[in-house]
Amino acid sequence: MPLKKFALFCILFFTLFAFLSGCAATRKVQAANILKKCKLEVVGASYDSVHVNLDKFFGNQPSNSLLPNSKAILLVQNIAKGNIPDSLGTLYFGIHVRIQNGSEDTLWLRAAQGIVTFDSISELPIDFKDSSFAIVPGNSETELHTKLNIDGKALKILATDTIRVQGNLDFSLSPNGERIRFAVDEKKPVLPEDRTAFIDKAKNAVLSAIIDAWSSKLR
Repeated sequence: MPLKKFALFCILFFTLFAFLSGCAATRKVQAANILKKCKLEVVGASYDSVHVNLDKFFGNQPSNSLLPNSKAILLVQNIAKGNIPDSLGTLYFGIHVRIQNGSEDTLWLRAAQGIVTFDSISELPIDFKDSSFAIVPGNSETELHTKLNIDGKALKILATDTIRVQGNLDFSLSPNGERIRFAVDEKKPVLPEDRTAFIDKAKNAVLSAIIDAWSSKLR
């Protein structure tokens, strides 16, 4: 390649590289300026669903048996008293977050990676199911999903005073635009009445799952 053509190629390449880098930097600055006017608030937690391990309740019991075995009866009695002696399955729930956008622009939340901490007792992974959530001017609410193993520690974990969300949120300036990552660390005190209501709902959900599983054996 002649020297002049090579020099021209280098100039064009580095000009394009600088332009693209400048665009990326501009987008990040623009997103950062919007986020400066945004506030993320942890609103609370809500029950989603529960999965129970049926073998824990029925074991090798014949499917046409009219009554659950003695182990199942004992487990149901313990759960009703708030005592979970063994691993029973998985509790799925959501962490509600509110984003107050004080700007006149819209951002899109594309992904979330991190943990939910309950009084530093347990760290649960965050799962964000909506791949492109619009954060419009004003208030927007969405959920960060997580799950908890139902065992003897479950009620202790849920009976905490503070929920803390830590991790990284990926935003973009359009629904399918380039992702820009920002770190978050927010926590919220849990009101006693909200904590009691959540625990009662989770406990009743487990009991209902057991009853439903038992009922299906009778069909």
